[in-house]
This record gives sequence, structure tokens and C-alpha cells, in this order.
Amino acid sequence: MRGDGYPNAVNTVRLLRRNGQWDVRDHADWLPDETRLWQLVRGRLLPRLSLMLRLGAGGFVQAVGLCATFKRGDVAYLPYPAPLTLWWLSMIPARWRPYCMADAYVSLWDSMFRDRGNGNSKGVLSRVVRFFEGRALRAADLVLVDTEANKRQMISDFSLSPGQVRSLPLAIDEQLFLGPPVAARTGALRVLFVGTLVPLHGVEVVLAASDKLASIEGIEILLVGDGQQGGLVEDFISKGAPANFRWVREWRSMSSIAREIEAADICLGVFGGAGKASRVLPFKLYYALAAGKAVVTQADYALPADRPPLPAIFLTSAGNDDAAEELVRVIMALAADADARSTLGAEARIYFERQLSAEVIEREWRDILDRVGE
Repeated sequence: MRGDGYPNAVNTVRLLRRNGQWDVRDHADWLPDETRLWQLVRGRLLPRLSLMLRLGAGGFVQAVGLCATFKRGDVAYLPYPAPLTLWWLSMIPARWRPYCMADAYVSLWDSMFRDRGNGNSKGVLSRVVRFFEGRALRAADLVLVDTEANKRQMISDFSLSPGQVRSLPLAIDEQLFLGPPVAARTGALRVLFVGTLVPLHGVEVVLAASDKLASIEGIEILLVGDGQQGGLVEDFISKGAPANFRWVREWRSMSSIAREIEAADICLGVFGGAGKASRVLPFKLYYALAAGKAVVTQADYALPADRPPLPAIFLTSAGNDDAAEELVRVIMALAADADARSTLGAEARIYFERQLSAEVIEREWRDILDRVGE
């Protein structure tokens, strides 16, 4: 997977290539940028079958290619969704395949059944997908995830050994966001929420807060994105959305998202409460931190290993009307205190550079590959 929706693998390959110690050869069967895995469970039957065939056959071809071309001592990095290749590799004795590192920052089974609620999470299809992903990931020498909470969940869900899983930051095209700090804007305070509108984002909290801010002058709320819960936003607008609320529904390029973040005063994170929302650090928070923006997100969140807490304002309420009330209070407090917003933004940029940047990820990979070499 690649494109603006799945930036981790292509950016990881890019930063690995800039290190002269490693000979990086790209054999990946990259899918078209517009491909989305949720298309497997929604939409017209023929495109779904076509994508399934492409994924299954592509994984087989990748597995055969790995075993045919890699030499002893080589390392294979399998981009997301790695299980589609690992499934075939799991049928080959370990001595005949390369050392495999699987990009598994999002579990296929978790996303399809537990998170998005596509059918019975304990039904036959769910059990089949879980078995498939578990067997595939157990064939990897190292499974890469984005947070320690996801590491624990992967170990529990798929019976992986603790030493088989490692958390490290996701890779983004940080140059889009690391420009010089933007001078304070004049006019209304802009609050930005970017997301794919899946349950973990907690868009209902943002909509409820927007409704409560309808009568407050000098604050505008911009929501960018679409997805599973787009109907909630449609209903909100059809019932008379506030004049200071705007929804940009079409898919935006990463450069366009970067411009929206640059123009924002406050960037909102996730408000989905417990579950997957508490186990991730979504890409949009990487973007906001890199851009040096004041961030507001829920208090229950996760980080890669050995990272200090985020410089952000946290909501202690989770996914309900209390959270909306708390979000309104936070936004109004930040609207009245430009110095607090500036301080938060400066701390965010420093945090990104020291804890999540490409330089940090490269150090993590150097450590991984040194251990593999040993």
C-alpha cells in the first residue's frame, strides 16, 4: 500500500535509501495510490473480487521472488499489508527464506471486524481472517508496529512472542510540515479536524462541540475527510450546521492537507475513547506536531517505546457529551490565550524532531539491523 492514505512504507524505504551503509533494492508490487483496503468489504462485487485476486496473487509472486533472489544475510522489509506475502512464506521452511521484517502497524483483522464493526467479530469469517493473519505474522522474524499498546495487542491477538514485535515511529514526508513557523494569523481562530471518519476518530464529539460553539464569534471549525461515519456529518449538516462549521468531504492530497494544517491554529486528534483509539498515534498527530501546532486529543493514547508524553492538551472524558463540553472549554481557553497556543506549538515541533522524525527512525533501523547482523 502507498499513497497519501498509507505513507509509512514508501517513506521508510526513502529514508533507508539515504543511508549509504545499506544497499536497498525495491522489489515491492506497489498498488495504485487510490487503493483502500476497506474496498474489500464494501462496494460493487467485481472490483472487490479483482482487488482480492490482485492481493492474493501478488503476495504469492512476492513470496516466490523473495526466496528466489535473496541471499543469506539479506533482510526483507515487507510493506503493509505484509500478511498477504507472509502467508505464502509461512509454508516455506525458515532456512529457505530471508530474514523478514513485517510492517504491521494496523491489524487487518482488528480493522475489519473489531474496529469498524463489519459483521460479527466472533463469526466464521472473522475467525478465518484472524487465523490467516496470525499464521502469517508468526512467520515473520520481526513485526513492526507503531505503539507499545499495539505491540501488546498484537502479541495477545496472534500469539506472537514479545521479542518478535517492536514498536517504532511511523514515517511521514516531514518536509511538507517542517517549514519555518507561521506568523500568527489574524481573523477567526481556526480549529482543524482531519480524519477518515472511522469510529476511533470520535467525530461525534467534534460535531457536538461544534454545535455548542455555534454562538461563539471568532471561532471557525473545519472538518476535512470522509469515511464510515460520514453519515453523521451529513445528518449534522442537514439539521442546520452552525455558520462557523465547514466540511470538506473530497479526498485531499497530502500537500493540500499540509496547507490546511499550516493555516490552522488548533489541530484536533482522536476522541474515540477506549479500544483502538487508545492504542494508536495517528498520522494526523505526526503532521500537527511536525508543523508545530497546538494539539488537543484524548488523554488515553499510545506511543512508540521509550517516548515521553506528548506536548498537548488532553481530554479526560471519553467519547460522550462530557467530552464535547470539555473540548468546548479547551478550545475557548486556547482561543483566549495566544501565548499558550504558541508555547504548545513550539513544544510540539521540538517533540517531533527529537522523538518521531526521520532521523530518529533511521537510528531505530540502525539498531535493528545491527542486531540482525549479530
